[in-house]
Amino acid sequence: MSKTRIIMGGLLVLGLAFANAWQYWLKPAPAAPELTMITLSGESINLQALKGKPVLLSFWATSCGLCLAEIDDLIALHKTYQAKGYTTLAIALKYDSLAAIKSMQQSRALPYKLIYDAKGEYAKAFGGVQMTPTHFFISTAGKIVWRNVGPIDREQLSELIKQNL
Repeated sequence: MSKTRIIMGGLLVLGLAFANAWQYWLKPAPAAPELTMITLSGESINLQALKGKPVLLSFWATSCGLCLAEIDDLIALHKTYQAKGYTTLAIALKYDSLAAIKSMQQSRALPYKLIYDAKGEYAKAFGGVQMTPTHFFISTAGKIVWRNVGPIDREQLSELIKQNL
C-alpha cells in the first residue's frame, strides 16, 4: 500500500470520527420552536414563556398501547416535580379524536396539561412527529436536550428532570 493511501484512509477515519462526535456530543442542542399551543381547557401555552422551567412534551394517542402503558410513569414524574417548576405537556396527534382524549383525561385523572393537535401544526414544529409515543425534553435554557421515540425510562427521565431543576 502506498503512503498516500494510508494517509488518506487515516484522514477519512478521523473525518468520520469527528462527524460522529459532532452529531452526538458536540453539536449544540436545538432551541425549542417558538410555538403557542391551546390546552383542552382553553389555556394558551407559549413555549418561550416556559423558558427557565424544564418541560417534557409527550406526543401520544389514545389508540397507542405504549402511550397508555407509560401514563402512570408520566403522572408520577409530574406529581413529583411539578411543585419545583417542571411541566408535562401531552400532545395528542391529529388522527386522534377530541372525544377520546377528553374521555381518557377523565378516566385516568390526568393531572398534566393536554393539548389536541387537530391540524398537525405542533407535530410539524417538532420535525413532523408521526410515531407515538415521541418525547422531547426542553431544558431551562429552552433547548431540546433529549428526544425519545418509544416508551420512557422513568429513572432516566427523572435524572434528566433533576439536572434541570
